[in-house]
Formats: sequence, structure tokens, C-alpha cells
Amino acid sequence: MITEKVCQSCGMPLAATEHFGTNTNGTSSTDYCCFCFQHGSFTHDMSMEETIKNSISYMNGSEKIDGRTLTKNEAALKMHIQLPILKRWHSHETTHKEYFAATNRAVDYINEHLHLPINLSDLASIANISGFHFHRIFKALMNESPGEYIQRLRLEKAIFKLQTTQETLTDIAEQTGYQSPHALSKAFKKRFGISPSTFRDQPSELKLSIDDPQVTPVEPQIKEILPKEIICLQVRNSFQEKNAFTHAWKELIQFMNVNGVPDIEHEYVNLSRDISTITKPEQCRRYVGITKQSGIKPKGKFGKQTLEGGLYAVFTHKGAYKDLETLYCSIYRNWIPNSKYRLRDVTFFEKYLNTPDVVSTDELITEIYIPVAPV
Repeated sequence: MITEKVCQSCGMPLAATEHFGTNTNGTSSTDYCCFCFQHGSFTHDMSMEETIKNSISYMNGSEKIDGRTLTKNEAALKMHIQLPILKRWHSHETTHKEYFAATNRAVDYINEHLHLPINLSDLASIANISGFHFHRIFKALMNESPGEYIQRLRLEKAIFKLQTTQETLTDIAEQTGYQSPHALSKAFKKRFGISPSTFRDQPSELKLSIDDPQVTPVEPQIKEILPKEIICLQVRNSFQEKNAFTHAWKELIQFMNVNGVPDIEHEYVNLSRDISTITKPEQCRRYVGITKQSGIKPKGKFGKQTLEGGLYAVFTHKGAYKDLETLYCSIYRNWIPNSKYRLRDVTFFEKYLNTPDVVSTDELITEIYIPVAPV
């Protein structure tokens, strides 16, 4: 908690009266500084995220911890922790967390029921928000309307199945929430300009063979696992922002009150609900998660998801995370078509057995869990 007298908008110390803002009647405001609050009004109408972005753009090297100058990413993370406890942002942050929690409930329902008819009024009820406000809030947080989001996920799931399975169009339509193959074909052609069958015949990154001699084939272990609940946080801008995963892990670890190192009680996972060669990078649903212990409940932007039980092909990777993409390509292009298994219709995930805070990059160990079933 902040104990010294500071501006309740930007956190600047209020060391002298000339630093105080002014109320409507001209008296000094002891809550806000002169830069944030003048004549009873805030000098800018930005969100907390915009305020942080604006503040770090003016960084000149004066922000220090233990004599070391903070990077802009470190300063932004510090402000994300500090600002929500200030008067101006506290109520905003509480409301924002409620909106995130409501949207998370709706998104989780969509993810688990994509094969069924999804009524928008039912989603609003699940989110516990009126239909009008649910539509507006969902679009503000997800950058898509609920209908657009559902349609995109269904078509992207259809693409993945067309590229990686020999299932009939009837089966794919049933699994993606379309009432008939004709309905799927109509929506597919409207979106992509070609029929599903024509698309299936085209080469794709998930079907081409890897001939790179540096790619060493990896044989997985086939394991049966039990369902596991995780507390998770969606990683925003994971492809655009270099430190997006680092920031997400720090937030989640702080929320879970754990030490940041995998142990017997806590497994650290990365859950991906999209394939980067199919979904636009800015729309990929990627989550960091830690297995849930009793007493910890999801809150605000922290959600809860279930890692499905069943059979998995488990591939072990030793080395840098940046090399995982090559392994994934090898799995989908080479191992699955030549194995005695087919993909199950549940989410794949990664489990981290150690952390870059403790071991070198070359010593990192990651397990990739691909859901499979015997052919």
C-alpha cells in the first residue's frame, strides 16, 4: 500500500501545496496533483491503460530501483500494480474486473459449446449482464461482437479439421455447430471465397512435409491423464508485444501467491486454443495457467479452465521456447499422418518443467501435450 501523500490519479508525491490540484471553487485538492486535476476536472480523459502508455512515453531515465534505471516495460508493470489502488482508478478497476469476469464466463461457455447452437441471450444470462450491455462490453474487450467471435471460431475449427483429418464435411459441420454440410459450405465460401472441398485439396503449412535435416524426429510418450482445473490469464498481444508472456506470468503468479517455480502442487502450463498458421496473430487465444488448488477462485480477468482428461501424445523439448514452433510443425506434418493416432477434439497445451529464472535457455524443458485417440 502507498502510505505517503500522493496524487490519487498518477501516484506523484504531493510534497508541497503548489503540487496540489484545484477544486471548482478554487481551493486546493489534496487528492490530486496540479497536472491531473484543475478547476474540479481531470485534465485528460484517458483509461488507465492509456495513462500508463502516455506516462512511460515521457520516461527520461529518472525512474530507478536500487540505483538501476527501469526499462519502460518494468515501469509499465510497476504502474499496473500501483495505479489500481489509487482513488481515481479503484472504482474503474473494480468495474473493469467485473466486466472481464463476465466476458470470461461467456467465452468459456463458447469454447466448450462451439458444436451446439449458441443463443446470444443465453450468453448474456451466463455473463449476468443485460443483452444490450453484454454485446457492447464483449465487443469492447474482445474487439469482435459475440456473433462474429462465434462464427470465426467455428470456421477456423473447420479449417483445422479440413487440413489435419479425413473427416467428412457432415462430421465437421456437426462438430462446428452448423446444422448441415450445406450451411457450413455456404458460410465457408462466403468467408474465404472457395468451397471446403477445394480448400482441403490445397497445400497447407500443416500438411507439407519437413525435409530440413536439422529437424530431428521426436517420438512421444502416450499418456492417459486425468482432467485438471487451472486458474488462467489470457495473454494479450502475444505476437506483437515482446514481453507479453512475461507480464502475464508475473500477474498470474502474484494472484496465485506462488513462487514462480513449478513444484509438486503447482503445474505451469500454456494453453493455446488456436493454430498460428490459421488464426490471425492478434486474435489467437493463448493463456498462461497454474493448476488450481482448493480455496483459490477465479476473479476479474483471471479465469478458470479445464485441461481435458484422456489420451495424449507427450513430446519433450529441451532448449529455447522459440524452437517450439518447429517441433509443432513436425508433429502436425510428419508424426500425426504417419502414426496410429488421430487428433481428439480438445485443446493441446504445454507444460513447463523448469523456468528461465532458474536454468539457462539450453536447459529449459517443455512438454507438449497433443490430444489423440487410436485410429
